[in-house]
Amino acid sequence: MAARSSADPRRALALLALLVPAGASALEALDDAGLAAVEGGDGITTVIGNPGSLSLNQLRWHTDNAGAAPGACTGGIANRQACTLLGGTLSGADGNPLALTATLDAFSSAGVPGLGLAVNWQPQLLRLNTLTFATPTVDYSSRTLGQVGLYSQGGLSLRNSGGVFNSSGNTALLDFSATGDLIYRQGGAGSPELSFGNLSFSNRFTSGAAASHATAAGLVGIDLQGLLFSAPYTRSELLFDLMFKSAPTDFDRSGRSPMIKFGWSGGLVNPQVRVMPGGIGYGTYTSGSSTLYDISGSNGGGARSEGLNVSASWDFDSDFAFVLGQAGGNGTQARMTNWRRMATVPTSTPMLTMPITLDVLQNGVGPAGLCFGGGFTSGSPVQGSCTAAGGTWVGNGLGAGEAAFAVMIRDGRLHAYNQQIEVRDPASANPVTVYDWSLLYTFGKLDADILLTPEGRNPGAAVTTNAIGLRADVTLAAQSPGYWQKANSASAATRATAGTGWATNTHFMLADTKVGGVAGQQYGVGIVNADLLWVVRDMYFRVLAGDSAYPLIPAGLWMQTDTGASYRFRGLLGGGNLQDLSAPTGVALIDLNLATSRFIFALNPTAPVAGDAPIGFNGLLDFDGTAYLSLGEISNPSAAFRLYDVVGRVGWKNGSVNLVSGQNTADGLPKLAIANELLFGSSANFTDPGAAVPTGGGAALVGKAGFGSENFGRIALPAGTWHSDVSIKIPGS
Repeated sequence: MAARSSADPRRALALLALLVPAGASALEALDDAGLAAVEGGDGITTVIGNPGSLSLNQLRWHTDNAGAAPGACTGGIANRQACTLLGGTLSGADGNPLALTATLDAFSSAGVPGLGLAVNWQPQLLRLNTLTFATPTVDYSSRTLGQVGLYSQGGLSLRNSGGVFNSSGNTALLDFSATGDLIYRQGGAGSPELSFGNLSFSNRFTSGAAASHATAAGLVGIDLQGLLFSAPYTRSELLFDLMFKSAPTDFDRSGRSPMIKFGWSGGLVNPQVRVMPGGIGYGTYTSGSSTLYDISGSNGGGARSEGLNVSASWDFDSDFAFVLGQAGGNGTQARMTNWRRMATVPTSTPMLTMPITLDVLQNGVGPAGLCFGGGFTSGSPVQGSCTAAGGTWVGNGLGAGEAAFAVMIRDGRLHAYNQQIEVRDPASANPVTVYDWSLLYTFGKLDADILLTPEGRNPGAAVTTNAIGLRADVTLAAQSPGYWQKANSASAATRATAGTGWATNTHFMLADTKVGGVAGQQYGVGIVNADLLWVVRDMYFRVLAGDSAYPLIPAGLWMQTDTGASYRFRGLLGGGNLQDLSAPTGVALIDLNLATSRFIFALNPTAPVAGDAPIGFNGLLDFDGTAYLSLGEISNPSAAFRLYDVVGRVGWKNGSVNLVSGQNTADGLPKLAIANELLFGSSANFTDPGAAVPTGGGAALVGKAGFGSENFGRIALPAGTWHSDVSIKIPGS
């Protein structure tokens, strides 16, 4: 390590004093005029260089230890204390030494002293070999969620008047940018690797898209709540290519097979991100006649545990784009752009709100699950209040004697949709085409409990576990509070009011946002006022070259559970005017529940076709006998066609999703192509490659059919294959 300074030592002390915002009483004895005279050449520059690596044998983050002995993961607050454990190394990358430069510099703006911080790092590799936790309930210190390699290079520049963390107003200039690769594996060197390749992450305070994102000021400060980032505008980007390599060397970036490009890029309006201390609240409080969990610990329900919580909100600027496309090949991509707030939602309400809490849960203590239905527009009711309000209680899966990392979301919301789709097709004659269409998805109330445990699943027919891997219990609900209960009411007057909250509800639609070429004429079709529920237990996220139990499922990223998974959505199948969906045109009330005892879904790279690089998928669902589909009459919900008590297997094989370049279509227009073989019963065979007669398929697909309360009998499908090719193309711009 080397350090150099061109500043007088007394000025170095003055620079440290500037970390406190101007106006604090402790600064009164300092000479502000003298500080203001310190300019760019008088800063402190520190250079860190190492031809080898820096080792981090173990970093412990203690939460709720209540004064327990240093290093001890016992003796703290019962059923709360945890030690989060990290271990790894930091070194230079690509044969270069580790190199980092940091500069601290004082300046003056309109007579107000300030401080500048600049950090730049050359290509480096951060290895995390251990990522786990230990609690008094369960000690996972000998396990890990997997191994991570982060290649990165980039820089950070922060200048703030009145102190580097001055929170009094928009006085800061911020510019952060990093590029690299994030690689994950579930074993040592040579294990299959999943890459977030060509990773680009940046954020800069600007004047907004309309002013060409010129440099402008925002706020980077610390107040009584924690660390705060906000600005009138930013230019932000998070983009990566999801890639896979079955036989790599060691955090290998060569010869990877691309799967999909994903991320977002562009401007944000009024972004605010708070990073605050505090984990999960363990108490309850009363609101009206209901008892709710005091998740934030701010409603008088008791203490909040130690942990971390992040609150983020913003609007989308005119150049913001959500990006999906080919990670390789022709590089065709679709960018969802020109975002608009749902009509009647006030401009004071952010388009996106996302509160996230990070903590460790254990021993079945704390918030125990989510309420699906019941009409709650905010908060997290306990089980008794949920069922009393007509909701369905879904426990989070954490029982006595168990512990897990917890990622909790409560009252997340997305009240905006894209009005255009921009297709970038660099290999075709039309490299950029803009369509007035929307893939509309909004979230009225988004709640989630994501519990992560360091445990892997070994390949083979038997369910055997190992000490490296990722097992998850997930409960996720995106709801339209109160709609389903009202829409299914026996009272016609009540049903007529079901859609009054449409502007802040959940919708999944395909929309024409310029019908007949007329601006403002926007109509969509899909699931209106939807409720979505995804519940999965003992889900193993697997990065593997294959599994001998399912040799016909390709290598890649597998999501597998042999315990249970349920995907349910309900709402109005129909459509209408996006400016007023209070009384949409409806086809039926749809309620679908894909309840399974075994679920496997695998994403895999596929060979490029004429330069296009699709993403592949394969999978199977063993229905558990409670799966169903219901289509009800809107005017008489009890009159419904029902396919229920479904048992048996359905599989996907040789699936692919491809955003086809216009150079490979007859009319020169890009298209979305989805192809797969849908397999039923014994035909859903993934275990006997080359067998003339499938012997490893699933049970026959059987279900009951009825209308209303009448049962018409059973329907059985012992075997069968249905090849599907679906193309979606927008005919004009």
